[in-house]
Amino acid sequence: MKKIYILTTALFLGANISAQPTIDFESFTLPASVDTFDNGSAGGGDFIIDATSFTNFYDTTWNSWSGFSISNMTDTITAGWGNQYSSVTGSGANNSATYGVYYPQGSITSNGWLVFDSIKLTNTTYAALSMRDGDAFAKKFGDTVDANGAVDGTNGEDFLKVWIIADDLSGNTDSVEFFLADYRFADSTQDYILKTWENINLQGFGFDVLRLKFRLESSDNAFGFMNTPAYFAIDNISGHGLEGLDEIETLTINVYPNPVQDILTVKGEDGSLTLTDMSGKVQFSAEHSGESTINMTQLSNGIYFLKVENVTGVATKKIIK
Repeated sequence: MKKIYILTTALFLGANISAQPTIDFESFTLPASVDTFDNGSAGGGDFIIDATSFTNFYDTTWNSWSGFSISNMTDTITAGWGNQYSSVTGSGANNSATYGVYYPQGSITSNGWLVFDSIKLTNTTYAALSMRDGDAFAKKFGDTVDANGAVDGTNGEDFLKVWIIADDLSGNTDSVEFFLADYRFADSTQDYILKTWENINLQGFGFDVLRLKFRLESSDNAFGFMNTPAYFAIDNISGHGLEGLDEIETLTINVYPNPVQDILTVKGEDGSLTLTDMSGKVQFSAEHSGESTINMTQLSNGIYFLKVENVTGVATKKIIK
């Protein structure tokens, strides 16, 4: 079962949406108001916030997690893995309390109507102090040797960057890189480890960004793996509503599962049922009476619009495969 948290941001289904919703995690329920976190240990799976899915996998064998955790930790001084849930600023963006923490792979997917326009990122305390001082596994950035004291070939020109990989769930994809630390400048006074929240604009891709994946890359590696802690903090995922639905919703229908892999079930009021793709091409149509199923196995992954309409009104749902 997924964890579902309803934040204060409104995502209206139906008419075109002009509001600028932002997922800022502030209404996420944590065990305490400060210095705590949710890493998925309760076994609920992905976090669903404002119709947006944040990957979370918790391994009970190793008591480890991947994807996203939600945190309000404030510790900016304690080094090491034991402080993996704190942002380097000690807060969320704009001095807010709550934010997300990423490690070491995961994605954010819009399951509703939010098109991602921008996100804010910063380092975690764990990663920032590791890069600044080094630790048992990772080098001190700017040094010419690794954590074991061996010359590593970097000449001290170290970096940690995240590739932000965007797609529209319909085959369009692109990426942008963002440096969380950069020691490659000719003038060493310009070298930095990011200690502020910075905004990354996602509006230049030429398509609606509906999913974000991330890939971290460092100058400090061994045996094909990063030595630098593969973490960052994220907050203020801002966007706009996906346009295209102008009718006032007057019927009630339920669809599941959504996202769907094979069979989609539709329950609700009778009417003419139509499934169209993003281009408006009809992929399925039938008369709906109480309950219908649609075999979507042969359809491409992407976004579809399901409409049930009768003489009394219309209901429309966005379907993700």
